[in-house]
Amino acid sequence: MIHSAFRQGLTAVAAIGALAASAGAFAFTPPSFPRIAGIQISAPFDYNDPTFQAEVAKQSITVLNDWPGMNPGGESMQTVVQQIKAINPNALVFLYTDSDEQFTDPTNSAWATLINEINSMKWWLYSDKSLTSAVSSFYGNGGMTINNSTNTPKNAQGQDAIDYMVNYFVANEYTPNTNIDGFFMDNVFTTPRVAGDWYRNGTVLQPSSSQAQAAIQSGYERWFSLARQLMPGKYQIGNIATWYSPGATAVPAGFKGMTDGGEIEGLIGQTWSTETWDGWQGMENQYFQIMAVVNAPKLVIFDQQDNPTNYQSMRYGLTSCLMNDGYYNFTSNTSTYSGVYWFDEFNANLGQPVGATPTGAWQNGVWRRDFTNGIALVNPKGNGTQTVQLGGTFVKIKGTQAPSVNNGQTVTSVTLQDRDGIILMRQSPLQQPKAPTGVSIGN
Repeated sequence: MIHSAFRQGLTAVAAIGALAASAGAFAFTPPSFPRIAGIQISAPFDYNDPTFQAEVAKQSITVLNDWPGMNPGGESMQTVVQQIKAINPNALVFLYTDSDEQFTDPTNSAWATLINEINSMKWWLYSDKSLTSAVSSFYGNGGMTINNSTNTPKNAQGQDAIDYMVNYFVANEYTPNTNIDGFFMDNVFTTPRVAGDWYRNGTVLQPSSSQAQAAIQSGYERWFSLARQLMPGKYQIGNIATWYSPGATAVPAGFKGMTDGGEIEGLIGQTWSTETWDGWQGMENQYFQIMAVVNAPKLVIFDQQDNPTNYQSMRYGLTSCLMNDGYYNFTSNTSTYSGVYWFDEFNANLGQPVGATPTGAWQNGVWRRDFTNGIALVNPKGNGTQTVQLGGTFVKIKGTQAPSVNNGQTVTSVTLQDRDGIILMRQSPLQQPKAPTGVSIGN
């Protein structure tokens, strides 16, 4: 479950001059492993800082915040993205969007145009037929819930709420910043978080209602479909952490193939994390299930929210991510989604995977995945301390953050604590298969 949702803040009033849209398809070369992502959507918004840009450019996927008129340090977001891509042309940069909550007062808000349209069209989610009792957002922050289904009345341009919002974000976040690689849509829920009249017929439906679930799903399906039409050649990802429930096929049929990836929020490190309440195998089931239903190039972000000085826990999360092809994001559990964290293991070049993703433990309950330049081992929670024989000679990486582990030693076996993992390098890389290149979408 999502407990710490992404938020956009902010109260600056300004207009953005539109630039010519770039509608051509682009190519992305999936990087070697480990694949690193970053979600930097919280203050401080020092996106113009060259040091920050250089740190972000080391990531393969980055999600940044944006709002109408945003000019960090007097620099446009278009320039920010250009400067990141000048350092790393293969970096993917996404801008944050959200369709499920807003505040009703447009005064001094960067979102005034959007708020005024929602107010005038009564596009809030209501709990009464007279449309006077809007439903508070589940965030509990004073905002209200938007009826982001396809069941709201249409404005003079023939747009319902979700159509209007897609067009609004395209005009205000994409058109001025055409060098971005797509949108990140927060909270792509399968089930509403609040009860309300999702069909505007006077009937309040509880979140458990299949009709309510169908309503909210229709809105997200429409968002991604229309966003693709308006942003040809761009990827569309989202916060897709809720696409899972233990022992069930949780992904709705309409959501399969709907996105090109997305973030699985807080898999490790919080009281509400999947690994906390459903264990390591449940977490991996969620991860593997979501990887299976998104489009290539499967830009799935494995998110860990933890103590940045707990290097064992970080290794555990990173190596759990390495059991499949996702992108690993680490953020502090006290200052979520702010700043770039970089660990010794991120500098290791494992190359490309050898063979299929693992389907079971390799030795003594420890999981292993082989790469052309090394291996990744993870010891799941509850498996106890385990010593494993590697079947060959490998080299520990050399680092400064955990020198007792990352000491550059040559080893033929390793001992892993419970909830631990390690990256080991080969003495001689295996024959490197050619990595896929030119992965494209659009026409």
